[in-house]
Formats: sequence, C-alpha cells, structure tokens
Amino acid sequence: MKHPPANWCAATCAIFLCAGSLASGQLTNTPSSEPLAVSHNQLPVFHPPGISGGALPIRVGGGSRGAGSDAVTVEVLVPDAVALTTSDQPSLYWYQSKASPTRCEVTLTEPKKAKPLLVLQSTKPTEAGIHAVKLSDHKVKLEPGIVYKWSVALVPDPENRSEDVLATGIVQYEEASPELKSKLAAADESSRASVFASEGVWYDALDTLSGELERNPKDHALHDQRANLLTQVGLDGVKIEKTAIKD
Repeated sequence: MKHPPANWCAATCAIFLCAGSLASGQLTNTPSSEPLAVSHNQLPVFHPPGISGGALPIRVGGGSRGAGSDAVTVEVLVPDAVALTTSDQPSLYWYQSKASPTRCEVTLTEPKKAKPLLVLQSTKPTEAGIHAVKLSDHKVKLEPGIVYKWSVALVPDPENRSEDVLATGIVQYEEASPELKSKLAAADESSRASVFASEGVWYDALDTLSGELERNPKDHALHDQRANLLTQVGLDGVKIEKTAIKD
C-alpha cells in the first residue's frame, strides 16, 4: 500500500502519516479496471492467538466527544487481545466516525521505556474514515516478542489533555513460522487474508484486505470480508465504504 509523504509537524521523534485528510494520501474511490473476484464463502475467520498481554491494557477504544449526531468516535482497528504481525514494520489502522477540526496524534511506545518510539501530529483537520500509519515510512522497526502499545488521540485542547478523544491498542511482532510460510506460499492472492486470520495474525490479515480494496475499491465481496473481519472482534461500529489511496 502506498502512503505518500505528507505535511506534518514532528512531535518528538518522527512525522505522522495518515491515509486521510491528515496527509496528502487521502481515502478516495479509485477506479479499478480489473476487480478481484472473491467469493463470499472465503470470508476470513479470525482465531486469536493463545497469548496474554500481561498487565498491559488491550484495546481501549470507542473514545468519543460530543453528543448525538455531533459525536466523534475514534477506534483503533485491533481485537481486544494481543494482536500479532509477521512484519517488523506493520501498518496500524484506525477509524474516525466523523470529520474533526482538532489535531490528531498517534503514539507508539515500548514497555519500560519513557521515550516513545513514535509520536506523530497532524497539521490538518482529520476526515472520517479508515486511516493508516505505515511504520516503514518512519523507519520504525519492532523487535520480536515485545508487546508495544499504540494510541490515536484527537486533541481539542493541547493545554488540557484530559479532554482528548483516545483509543489504544497493542501490537506484537513475531516472525512467521515455517508452517505459516508454507500456507502463504500455497495460497492465492484472494485467500492470503484468510490464512493470516486463521493463524491469529491480525495486522497482516487486515492489511492484506485493505491493500486489495485499494486496488479494487468496487469489489463488494472484499468490503464484506473486511466488514466481517472487523465485526468478529467487536468493531461492527466501523462504517466505511471504501479505502483506497489517492496520490
């Protein structure tokens, strides 16, 4: 997935990239000449890995500000469990229900380290939709076996952070096992997300589906697959019809 450079201000150690109005890579409906045909009986089924996050919080989400039709909700797109990736530079996905004029901030931290690995701030209002931060664009790499915490915050008042609209999740990098590598090698493009999901590799399953949707935004089966995957982990409140990147 292509995440072009954007106009950001550095907070502590990096620059924030977000596939929305936060960056020049904006979520839009890009036409596709050859839609990928994916049957509905290939819906990925997510099996959470049998590991524990220890004393760390898992998913703290659904942060909202305002009331009724004016409420803005932020969700990190992770399960309420330790979420795995086989990439040391995964993409972190989150969702915003409505456009907001407030500053957006994304933070990635490592346990027992005071200085965050990444603190990124937007300089533009954030739009509704699914957004992504690609760690490879910021030269940030995860170490295997470490449970990292990341968060997304809308900051209406920088002088009073108790007013933030906040959502947090965790990510853990583990190298793909020989068995998983073998399954992926035997899988075609339309079934790779299902392989990742069945092995409990959340970030890779979501990123695979989102990448396919970028290339084929009108493929309704792909939309069903991603919506179903999110619903399986309690994220059925995420309402989005497209997730393609515009240069």
